[in-house]
Amino acid sequence: MISLTAPRAVASLPAAFCAARLGGSVVRAAAVKVTLTGTAAAAMAEDIRTKLERYKTAPFDSRFPNQNQTRNCWQNYLDFHRCEKAMAAKGADATPCQWYYRVYKSLCPTSWVTTWDEYREEGTFPGKI
Repeated sequence: MISLTAPRAVASLPAAFCAARLGGSVVRAAAVKVTLTGTAAAAMAEDIRTKLERYKTAPFDSRFPNQNQTRNCWQNYLDFHRCEKAMAAKGADATPCQWYYRVYKSLCPTSWVTTWDEYREEGTFPGKI
C-alpha cells in the first residue's frame, strides 16, 4: 500500500511536493504543477485574505531555520517583486503578493529596502526579478 503525504505548503514554491512511503522508505516524487480553478481558487484567495488580516509578524519558514534571517529577508523581497511582475503580466489581482510584502517589511531593515529600491530604479539591482 502506498500512502501519499504532502508537507506543509510553502507559499514561494510553484509546485506541490509529495512523498510516497514504501515499506518504511520515502520516495520523493517530482514537482507537480497545481492549477486551481473555480471554487478552489476562490477558497484559496479567501484563505490568503484571512491570513493577511491576522498577520502580525513573519511566521517560521523552514527554509530559514537559523537565527540569522538575512536570507529570508532577501528571498521575500525578491518573491514580492517577482509576484507583482507576474501578476501584472497576467493582468491579475496582486493581492497574494501582499504576503511577501508584509514578511519582508517585518524582517528587512528599512535602509536595505531603500537601497534595493534605488538599485531597481537605476537598473543595477543584483537580484533576478
